[in-house]
Amino acid sequence: MPEFGTLAMVILAVAIIGIIAVTAKSRLTSNNTHMNVSDKTTMSPNLYKLAMVGILGIIVFGGYMAISGYNTDIYPLDRIRGNLDGIVSSSDPDVIRNHLVSIQTDLNIVMKNIPETTDASGKVIAKNPVWIFGTESTNFLRIQNDVDAMFAGLDEIASVSKDNAAYHTGMIDVHQRALSLQISIMDATPYMYVSPANMMFSAIWIAAIIGIFAILKRKKEQLKKEDEIGI
Repeated sequence: MPEFGTLAMVILAVAIIGIIAVTAKSRLTSNNTHMNVSDKTTMSPNLYKLAMVGILGIIVFGGYMAISGYNTDIYPLDRIRGNLDGIVSSSDPDVIRNHLVSIQTDLNIVMKNIPETTDASGKVIAKNPVWIFGTESTNFLRIQNDVDAMFAGLDEIASVSKDNAAYHTGMIDVHQRALSLQISIMDATPYMYVSPANMMFSAIWIAAIIGIFAILKRKKEQLKKEDEIGI
């Protein structure tokens, strides 16, 4: 999620909703009607302006959060897949190592926001974005272990001649791990979109917009009843 954290995101969203609701309520009670030329009660332009500002603010905030969340959670996975492609298509240890360094950098970013699973002793045994019915293929601790094994494999073949059978065996192992990791990353990516934090934010975002329209509709119906009573 965004760099200032999920909790801050929720607090900010709730604060925006609260400010809009309280301000709209005060407007409704103090400065929300006037008489038009037909002697019918209409809503004050200030109420419409307030509602439009609130809707625009929520949309802008939601767009920022979506972009920021993608940059933090999804785009690093896209970069990891690209670097894994580079590993599969290369047999140069130096080139592969550069790709692995980039992969490790992005893994560090992604794993900060993935929930942990611990055993009875408190040891972390999994970091999995799949928050229900998770499998080992999307366990980022296993992915991290594979990346560590690829680093170790490169270290072992660094001093081995390229004509040596051990070199080719080590390179095949690195390529196979890269292919396996590509599948795991692809499996995990959709669940980064539907994490509990993202679902909570989406629900708050939608509820805020619906709430503003509900206030406008209720006020319109109220004014309509007042006009009918006055006839």
